[in-house]
Amino acid sequence: MNANLVSVIANPPSGRTTALLMDHHDYAHSVFLRNKAVPWGDPTAYARFFNQAQGLLAPDLAIFDLGHFYEDQLSQMPALETAMAAKKRTGYALRTMLGDKDLAGKATELAQTLISMASGAVVLQIPSPMQWLCATHHFSGSTQVEDLDADDAENSSVYVADWMRALAALPFAAVLLDDRPLTGKQPSETVDLSTYTPITNVTAHYRLIAGMRREDAVSINDTELRGTVIPDEFWTGTAPLPSAADFHVTHIPETAIPETVLDQLEKLK
Repeated sequence: MNANLVSVIANPPSGRTTALLMDHHDYAHSVFLRNKAVPWGDPTAYARFFNQAQGLLAPDLAIFDLGHFYEDQLSQMPALETAMAAKKRTGYALRTMLGDKDLAGKATELAQTLISMASGAVVLQIPSPMQWLCATHHFSGSTQVEDLDADDAENSSVYVADWMRALAALPFAAVLLDDRPLTGKQPSETVDLSTYTPITNVTAHYRLIAGMRREDAVSINDTELRGTVIPDEFWTGTAPLPSAADFHVTHIPETAIPETVLDQLEKLK
């Protein structure tokens, strides 16, 4: 799908008044896979699983989160974890993980297969450099992510930018840097998208739209567009309809009841 995020927001293919960007991974894992293992190692099977959710829920854009893939794969690669802990320097673990060519190749193959089979527009989501740094910082021997700062995040963005070049060449509708806390802890310093120049340079080169996802909203680089979050509670029928916005962003929780989800989707038309 060659549609980009801005064009979809301007003209939602679903016919909705406001475009809906959906993170359906947890819900689909529960409903379609019955909480069995996600087939990360079989790109075609994963793409079918993703399309099953996309076809049923019909978002204007669906989120493909490679952070989940890396979390799953890393847990099965003790040799890589050992290599990540070889030096205590801040960012070394993240650089080592992203520099693993075999794992990066698998990530790219998964993304290529998904985007070639996708039934609708797909947004690539990865952890923001700060959040990925926080998630891997314990390999340095420290759990004090509160001490990480904008300079650490900017340095880490160089590693992320180098890693994502092959992914940026694929026809995703956008790439979102997910800045929601991965570890339950937050650094004391909030980092803006403007700090991640190495990444926005790569996305600009490939004409790929970049954005930042936070707890309360999604912002899009070089635009005034802002996505308002529809809370998880909406999908259980316990939150009101969202207020007006340029577009809506939502995550469907794994505990949502399918009949309720479909009823709530009707309300967003």
